[in-house]
Amino acid sequence: MPRSVHLALAAIATLLPWTALASPRVLSMDFVKARTPRSSLQRRAGTVNTRLVNNDDLQYLANITIGTPPQQFVVQIDTGSSDLWVPSVQSDVCQQEACSQTGQFVDEKSSTFDLGNQEPFKITYGDSSTYAGYLVTDTVAVGDTKLDNATFGLVLESRNTPQGGGGGFTTNGVWGISFENSESEVVEQGASQYTGIVGLMKKQGVISRMAYSLWLNDPDATAGSILFGGVDTDKFTAPLIGLPIVPQSGSSQVSAMNVEFTSLTINSGGKTIVLQDNVVRSAILDSGTTITVLPTDLATKVLDSFGAVIDPAIPEPLVACNLNNADAQFVYQFGGTSGPKITIPVADLVDPHIEGLQFKDGSDACTLGIEGADIDFLLLGDTFLRSAYVVYDLESKQIALAQAKLNVSSSNVQEITGDSIPGVQTVVPSLALGKPTHTASAILGPQQTAVQTLNPNFNGQLTENAGTASFTGGAQSTASGKSGSGSGNQNAASSQKAPSMALTYAVCGAISFTSTLFGSLFLLR
Repeated sequence: MPRSVHLALAAIATLLPWTALASPRVLSMDFVKARTPRSSLQRRAGTVNTRLVNNDDLQYLANITIGTPPQQFVVQIDTGSSDLWVPSVQSDVCQQEACSQTGQFVDEKSSTFDLGNQEPFKITYGDSSTYAGYLVTDTVAVGDTKLDNATFGLVLESRNTPQGGGGGFTTNGVWGISFENSESEVVEQGASQYTGIVGLMKKQGVISRMAYSLWLNDPDATAGSILFGGVDTDKFTAPLIGLPIVPQSGSSQVSAMNVEFTSLTINSGGKTIVLQDNVVRSAILDSGTTITVLPTDLATKVLDSFGAVIDPAIPEPLVACNLNNADAQFVYQFGGTSGPKITIPVADLVDPHIEGLQFKDGSDACTLGIEGADIDFLLLGDTFLRSAYVVYDLESKQIALAQAKLNVSSSNVQEITGDSIPGVQTVVPSLALGKPTHTASAILGPQQTAVQTLNPNFNGQLTENAGTASFTGGAQSTASGKSGSGSGNQNAASSQKAPSMALTYAVCGAISFTSTLFGSLFLLR
């Protein structure tokens, strides 16, 4: 879920360059990663209080301006939803917490503002948080590029908003850049779709095609980038392979970023552990979800392979921190044997974001960037996407994937002009899911997957020890409370059922959604 970010707009603006390239017609932006504390607690050690801080809220933020003269806003870019919205200065959100650092729109100060017919705007995300107001138009600018008569939601009222890192409410807006047929009013009210910001970029000649590419970069890097209308071939390792975006269940039209997943393996020490193969499952590329959420059967195997444990004090799977030194990789494949493979280093999934957390034996405990839920599709969040270079072509209804190059300073930008994406070697055909495997009721909004809470009386000492990871040769101690014993079998991982907390924490609370909106971008662990 988008969180409040306590950074000065002026400071953020200096870190968020937008560049409109005259030739090729590409709009380039470097977005900033901003980490904000989500929760904190006190650990008592004798007479000394040691602060335990959960620094899990990492966002990718962009500066835009709205109005004439321009008013500045910090927004979270969302590949899964389709509406731009910002809070009004009169909104309850801005009344409860000052919005001056992330932006609050004062319509009477803009000479180009148009309330229009006072068409209602309402968007509801997967955790039931709702933002409502009116659809309005004004000039929206990204850097020096102005988009006239842009439609966006001006939010006046909110419900069930999550608390931000400082204990306040969500204040920054969201810029959804998915398909226009997923706009909130189309989904919720059956209204006609309007031209979104990406479509307006094409309409006004800023880009040639409604397409963009994302490069999240290394987890420790301070920024990533998005290219509207282009591809940067220096940011990935060939091959770049295209995949058809498949429709949602019960629909013949494409309206969200779904591709076909076919296998998951672990490579370690020259051996391959097959976790799942010869399947066709829908996978949602959801860069607005912090972690990766897998179906129960697959999540059980993954958690077992890590020797993950569940402790009542922490609502996340826990693993030994020394796994961040493991020479092992998860390999996802899409579109069958000819489709793209994305390799995820195990170290990128092990996160020491809760300082001072220890297992019963005193060893350091880390959270895991993969969880499970009672779903039948894959929700591939940022712990997956930061290893991938992703090109979204909204017109061809294709997604192209390649292994990302990290911390690369060089650039070779190519414009996307026709039906083919520059650098794509092949486009694999659909494997015909038949009836797509996820249901409309499982659609999520841009979020942290779930609102996580820590017991305020928790002192940082867990009641379990780490389990045994199958890809390290048993380097970790075995605990009775683990999720399952990892198997060293090259052909399959353990099928033991993982604990219900691991399998229901992330998504089940979001299944009862009220809006057909996918999560998006830029929430990394």
